[in-house]
Amino acid sequence: MEKLEFSVSTNGGVPIACDMNAIAPVDQPAHAGALEALMDACLGFAEESEAVTFRYPAEPELLATAGRWMGLERQCCAFFDFDLSLAAGAEEFTVRVGGAPGVKEFLLANMGREGARE
Repeated sequence: MEKLEFSVSTNGGVPIACDMNAIAPVDQPAHAGALEALMDACLGFAEESEAVTFRYPAEPELLATAGRWMGLERQCCAFFDFDLSLAAGAEEFTVRVGGAPGVKEFLLANMGREGARE
């Protein structure tokens, strides 16, 4: 299989470069399925200075899906910072994806479809 790479820039640390072949072939369907489930369930997103925060219903399976996606995504996109947050009693949780300058723009350009912005 050909090695796929996408590189935007280097910010003096981890390069903003995505290598989809870093995810083992056996894990690629789980990665794609988790991303699709998260995109379908997204209630909206908000841009921050260096991140995008996505909102989801606080359903147990969806929380597990978010964790599974983050664990696999960090293999191909090591430049992402992830924060998963669920407040006590909340009906929604958030996944914040950010990082060094340029990461937010990379994320927005590669989201694949527009979500509902807040």
